[in-house]
Amino acid sequence: MSKTKTVGKRQWILRTLSILFMLGGIIRLFANEELFRMFWMQELWSDHPYFIYIYRVLGAFVIMTGLFMFGISKDIERNAALFPFLKWGFLVIGCTMLATGYLVELHWLFYVFDFIFCFGLAGYFHFIENKISSNS
Repeated sequence: MSKTKTVGKRQWILRTLSILFMLGGIIRLFANEELFRMFWMQELWSDHPYFIYIYRVLGAFVIMTGLFMFGISKDIERNAALFPFLKWGFLVIGCTMLATGYLVELHWLFYVFDFIFCFGLAGYFHFIENKISSNS
């Protein structure tokens, strides 16, 4: 596979992931009790103002992460130095999700996909980091 095709594929994957992040953030910005019920998570909903505040702020951070990833996708090779930080950042987030979900005795279905997603992203960023390093 040519270098241009490979970069194009990575760029497409990063942009797709970034758009998914932004959509996920937007959903968190407007989440309400009905949305939690739609996803069978009604027992996790709290109408406490601080919960709603934290959930909205989390949504904004998720959107920011999507925007950041979209920006990186514009020139993957020029932004290669950022991939180790993304990798370690998502590993920390995934470990935090796993440990916190377990320690607060949350049912595993409510957090398993989140930390697997974070570990998968960390693995993908590691893969890109290694590919860029080996091409140098």
